Amino acid sequence: MGLKIKRISGSLLLRSFYLISIPIVLIQLIGIIIFFELHWDLVLKKISNNIVNNIEIFVDNYDYQEEIPFNILDTLELKIIKNTDLKKYKKSNNFFLNKRMKQALKQLEYPSNFRVYNKNYFIILINKNNKPFNFLVSKDRVETKTIPGFFLWILFCSIILSLISYYFIKNQIRPLKRLGIITRSFGRGIETPDIRPTGSSEIRGLIRDFNNMKNNVLETINSQKTMLAGISHDLKTPLTRISLMTEGLENQKIKNDILSNITEMDTLIISYVDFIKNEKSEISIQKNSSDFIRETLENYKNIHINKNDSKILNLKKTQISRVIKNVIENALKFSNNTYIDSFFLDKDWLIVIQDDGPGTELNYSDLIKPFVKGKNNMNQGSGLGLSIVNKITILNNGKISFNKSKFGGLEVRIRFNNFLK
Repeated sequence: MGLKIKRISGSLLLRSFYLISIPIVLIQLIGIIIFFELHWDLVLKKISNNIVNNIEIFVDNYDYQEEIPFNILDTLELKIIKNTDLKKYKKSNNFFLNKRMKQALKQLEYPSNFRVYNKNYFIILINKNNKPFNFLVSKDRVETKTIPGFFLWILFCSIILSLISYYFIKNQIRPLKRLGIITRSFGRGIETPDIRPTGSSEIRGLIRDFNNMKNNVLETINSQKTMLAGISHDLKTPLTRISLMTEGLENQKIKNDILSNITEMDTLIISYVDFIKNEKSEISIQKNSSDFIRETLENYKNIHINKNDSKILNLKKTQISRVIKNVIENALKFSNNTYIDSFFLDKDWLIVIQDDGPGTELNYSDLIKPFVKGKNNMNQGSGLGLSIVNKITILNNGKISFNKSKFGGLEVRIRFNNFLK
C-alpha cells in the first residue's frame, strides 16, 4: 500500500499539478493575509473605536444606565440590558474582533469586558463605580456577510484554477503515458504500432524519435532473423546429403560418428530456429496450475515435484510449457535428480526448479546471454536454451533469476504475474 501511494505521489501528473496548484494556493493565502491586515482589520479597528467612543459618552454623562435616553441609543444603534435580563454569555471566537474590541475598551477609565450575548448581539459590560452599564451591540455593525462570501470566492477560484490546470497538464502528459505503454510492450517483444505525435513540441519530437528508433531496431532484428533463418535452412541441405552419403560407408564406427555429428548439428539448427521464432500470437487459455505442471513433466524421469499448488490460470500453454521443459532438459543434462516447486505468492505464480548437479562457473547474468556456454562438461548444446527461456518469460510478463540450489546444483526461479483468473 505504501509503495503504491509513493508511486502515485511521484507521478509526473501529480508533480506538475503541485507546481501549478501550490503557487495558486500561496497567492490566495497572501491575498487573504493582505486583505485582513490592510483592509478588514483596519476597518474593524475603526468600527470598534467608534462604538466604544459612543458608549464612553453615555458612561461619562450618566450615573445609571436607566437614565440614558432610548431615542439617543436607537440613533446610535445601541441597546441596554438590565442585569436581571442578562442571559448566559460567552467569549467571542472571532480573534480579530476580540483583539480590536479589547484594544478599544482600554481607552475607558472603568473596568470593562466584551462577550458574545447571543447569535445577534455582542455585549459590552462596564463597571462605573460598582454601577453596571450593559450595552448590546448588533453584530451587523462589526460583522459583514461579505467576509464568508470572500472566502468562498477565494476557495472557488482556487478549485476552478486547479481543475483547469489539472485538465491541461493531464492532456499534456497523456502522450507520455501512451509512449510508456508502447515502450514497455516493445521491450517485451510485442509488436507495437507507431505512435501519433501529439502534445507539446518536445513530446512530439520525443515520440518521433522513438518511432524512428523502434523501426530501426525492428529492421535490424528482422534482418538478423532472416539471415539466421536462411543459414539454418541452407545448412539442412548439405547435412541431408552427408547423411545419404554415409549409407555407402562400410566402416560402422565412422558412419556412427558422422551421424552423431549430423544429429548434433540438426539440434543446433532447431535451437537457432526456436530462438528467432515469433510466439506472440498464441492465445491464452484457462488451465489448472497443478494439472499443467503434471502434464508438462509426465514424460520426464527423475523429476521430483515437492510442491504443486492448484489455482486456475490464464496462460499461453505452449510457451509456458516450453519454458519449463527447456529448464528441465538443461538440468537433466548435468544432474541425476531435478526438483520442482510450483506455488503462489500474493498474485504471482512461482516455479522453482533445482538440480543436484555440479552447478555452473558462469555469472548468473551470463546464463541468459545467447551462445554463452560453460566449460568442461557444461559445453553441451547451443547455449540458447536459457536465452529462449528468458525471452519467453519476459514476453509473458515474467522474470527469471538464478541461485545456488540447496541440492548442490543450480536453482532457476521463474516468476509470472497477472496469470490468476
